[in-house]
Amino acid sequence: MSISSTYLFRILILIALLGTALYWLLPETDAPSEIDWDANRQNLPEISALQQRIETDLFSEETAATESIGADIDAVMDRSAMEAKLEGLTKNVTTTRQPTEAELNVFYAQHKAQYRESSRYSFTQVVFTNAKHGGLARQKAKQALQQINQTETEPKGDKTALADRYFSATSVRVDREFGNNFAQKLFNLVKDGDLPCWTGPIASSQGVHLVCIQNASLGTIPDLDEVRSQVINDWRFSVSTGE
Repeated sequence: MSISSTYLFRILILIALLGTALYWLLPETDAPSEIDWDANRQNLPEISALQQRIETDLFSEETAATESIGADIDAVMDRSAMEAKLEGLTKNVTTTRQPTEAELNVFYAQHKAQYRESSRYSFTQVVFTNAKHGGLARQKAKQALQQINQTETEPKGDKTALADRYFSATSVRVDREFGNNFAQKLFNLVKDGDLPCWTGPIASSQGVHLVCIQNASLGTIPDLDEVRSQVINDWRFSVSTGE
């Protein structure tokens, strides 16, 4: 190795040593480190908490606006507004002619029974189901009723549990439960003030019933002025259909 080469080699060694010394002597804050990066990462906001805050700020105002709209809707959709809307729809499909007072009174007198308010019935029953007896259900019920008249004992139908035998509800629920205009048939039994026990047979969607009525509270028929709007609509339908 020549002198010049030896000198150059020493210079390179010196630079390497100097670099090593500077690395160890400089403070840690002068150079980025993995520890510093991890510390900064830990200071970032939690993702779930941030998302929750955004949703709260964003949707709380939207919810308040929606609730205020709902309140307005409830205020608008009152009975008079519904009646006015129904009247307009009825005119569109029937007739716009307004009935005279005489015409309306005659129509109401003929159909006022259908405007009766809801009645309530409480009764014990036995049923002879269509599922079990088919077309013989009515005959089975008549035979049971005849036996009652002879022996004065309670009939036994297909359902004997107390929960199945006793029923107390409004006429609306009675029809929903038994169908076939069952409530009107009960009304016909008690309209004269009687509460017949073990009478029938009465047909339903389930079969044929014998009933013992304990109580009946009949709905009243309102005055014409109370249901005038509805009666006018019904009159328009009757005129348009020729009934």
